[in-house]
Amino acid sequence: MEDKGLLMLARMVLPKEVLDHFIITDIEYVDTKAYDEPEMHIHLDEKIHPDLQGDSHFESKGFISPVEVTDFPIRDHKVVLVLRRRRWLDTRTGKSFILPLKVTADGTRYSKEFAAFLKQTYGEIPSDLPYA
Repeated sequence: MEDKGLLMLARMVLPKEVLDHFIITDIEYVDTKAYDEPEMHIHLDEKIHPDLQGDSHFESKGFISPVEVTDFPIRDHKVVLVLRRRRWLDTRTGKSFILPLKVTADGTRYSKEFAAFLKQTYGEIPSDLPYA
């Protein structure tokens, strides 16, 4: 995403950690039967970490399977962040790894901010969650 206006809008809408570590690759609307409005799926790929970029001992070996994270709805559209994490190879040991990154609340598939909002609004064990 190169346009400064679009980047500013994305910074206002998406969780801070997401744009610090990911780039937006696609935005699509997915028609589902669960909601009257289509879901907005924002596809993001993990950026190459600056500390590993110049190090010859680490190689990016593509991406692991994407993970879907539910975030705050935008204009009554359910928002799903589709995150693709990089898989790295340490050439000295031959072991694969992913960098530690915490985007979701513990035990959920919600962004940390959205989970905190739901917890404050509906309590610890809600019986009826919207956008679940």
